[in-house]
Amino acid sequence: MKAYKCFTKAIIFSVGTVSAFSVHAQDINANWFTHFEFDTSDAAEASDREFEWGESALFLTGNIGRWSFLSEATFQAEKYRDKQFTLERIRVRYEFDRDNAISFGKMHTPVNYWNDNFHHGRYFFPTINRPASFGRFIPVHEIGIRLSGQSPMVDGVGYDLVVGSGQSAGNDVFADGIQSYTASFSWLPTTGSKSVFSYYRDTILDHEENPFHGGHHLGGQSGVIHDSASSAGDVRSESGEDIAYELLSWSLHHEGDMWRSLTELSSNRTDQGDWNWAGFQYLGYHLNDALSVYTLFDYVNVSRDEVHFTPGIVQRYGIGTEWFVTRGVALKVELREEQNRSTQVKTEGSVLEVQLSLGF
Repeated sequence: MKAYKCFTKAIIFSVGTVSAFSVHAQDINANWFTHFEFDTSDAAEASDREFEWGESALFLTGNIGRWSFLSEATFQAEKYRDKQFTLERIRVRYEFDRDNAISFGKMHTPVNYWNDNFHHGRYFFPTINRPASFGRFIPVHEIGIRLSGQSPMVDGVGYDLVVGSGQSAGNDVFADGIQSYTASFSWLPTTGSKSVFSYYRDTILDHEENPFHGGHHLGGQSGVIHDSASSAGDVRSESGEDIAYELLSWSLHHEGDMWRSLTELSSNRTDQGDWNWAGFQYLGYHLNDALSVYTLFDYVNVSRDEVHFTPGIVQRYGIGTEWFVTRGVALKVELREEQNRSTQVKTEGSVLEVQLSLGF
């Protein structure tokens, strides 16, 4: 009950803020998203086959002239995650001109197409779950300063440069100074297509006592390994030592009249060791304006010499359908084969998952 009261207070505060801001604002938008899921697998007991109320998100945006703000707060019942109410994003943006801007606050990192374009509302996800790499390697949030814009010399080329507090800081604002750096560049090769290449560097402070990022992002992602603080690999770093983390990522998204595709490839390493890599592929076909069918392939491979993340291989592949029942209501159904071959656990089997997502 305490969590529900907290969420209610957050909504009242947000609505009050918007009301006060709207006196001068040119554009104010408030949206709410939530979803419900049901899944079952070969190994599931009867008691495990139940509906789950997923993450709910309150999404607010507004602007006054060249200034704009964005906030995103989420709630999920105590049954599903430890922190019921979380502030996922809150940032202020100033536009120098039509093509260039600076942002401050807690934001999604621009390391790949998915993270920079899809927020926590599952209504917009192309598949039921995020790629498996999001439960492990992808720095979802960052508190920092971001410069973004379009190249004045080459049409279709964009840039994003971020200096941040780092993943180890959590919600602390530059508690240990600047720890992370992101350089991301995008290109529009054809109409409806976007390619993104990025490099991210961070320092994982006291890595054996420091999970990479908050566990609540793992919810609803079947097949994801929960990484422990210590690795089963040959540990080169001593306990309490800070280690470097590097991520290279490439994305290609295309949206056509009939076909939609998204490719996410990334490679990462800690302590300048061997490279881990991950790949995600989505391909969808629009049967009509409301109904689509799609395939997905998701793969993560962590080196046996990794010192921070759990070594092993996770993969899942399958088919799905997406039906926009009405405006603001979407139903997805997926049938997947999943394999988890890590040093901590080995499982495999078929999974049927259904998700009803809403957005208003």
